[in-house]
Amino acid sequence: MIDLGRERLAVYDYGPPSSGVSRGDVVFLHGMADVARSLEPLTAPLTDRYRVLAFDARGHGRSTHPGAYSDLHFVADLAALLDTLHLEHPILIGHSLGGHTVANYAGLHADRPRALVLLEGLGPPAVHVGDTPASRLIHARNMVEVLKASPRHRPQADIAAAAARLTATHTRLDPERALLLAEEGTIPGPDGGRVWRHDERTWHWIASVNHAALEERWANVTVPVLAVTGAEAWDTWWARPGGPVADRVRLTDDQFAARLALFPDIAHVEVPDAGHMVHFDQPTVMNDLIGRFLRLRVEDEEQLPALGG
Repeated sequence: MIDLGRERLAVYDYGPPSSGVSRGDVVFLHGMADVARSLEPLTAPLTDRYRVLAFDARGHGRSTHPGAYSDLHFVADLAALLDTLHLEHPILIGHSLGGHTVANYAGLHADRPRALVLLEGLGPPAVHVGDTPASRLIHARNMVEVLKASPRHRPQADIAAAAARLTATHTRLDPERALLLAEEGTIPGPDGGRVWRHDERTWHWIASVNHAALEERWANVTVPVLAVTGAEAWDTWWARPGGPVADRVRLTDDQFAARLALFPDIAHVEVPDAGHMVHFDQPTVMNDLIGRFLRLRVEDEEQLPALGG
């Protein structure tokens, strides 16, 4: 547990490289309603040559739950953690909200990261807001509804039931991993059974997103970036009934290309047979992509092959 003064973050330090030769530091940051240990299938292959860390974001896992959740709160925690641990030029790897956070951080502190890997992390989907006062008013009202809502975790009978819930939602998730994440991601409920560990109010961060500001910051990210998306992410996550953001719309191919083009140095790979949780669905593919990116763009920056080829 790392004390940042105002918050305490649960940090998982996987130790010095097993090879004895370090190529630097890698920091992983998980997504919304997840935990740091969710990313362990991706952390493990890097421990032979990097010091690898992951942490539970505020409101998640074993970190403190302050009740204040905006995108800049998550950025501030990341910045404070890197300063506290004296990580000068880490490689930052984030999934979903974690990817949004590390890209936001890199846009504000372009001199700090060494490289970024964004796993389904190019910000939330677009908001269906027309360029009129009326449409902007509707969107603001929707965000007020998000902020005033009082969600409650649905209790699970036990850890096995929580694991079954995970595998029902993420059908490619390994059952053994699901059990581990169900144990890590739940706590005993006040009336028995188990409830999810994360603060229900963490969804409030979505109301703080300003796409115009994000795009300005992305243009400041000068380091190499690998962006990974799941080919099935929209249909199986964002657009599903009861999905996380009801007033979002799918980006067109041109809009997505324009979003990628904001980063001066970016490679994009779409992973087949994968949804939003690409590390659940295709961990072997993800390890190959991340490993190649780091070897070719970070460890040997003179070689610049096309990762998507």
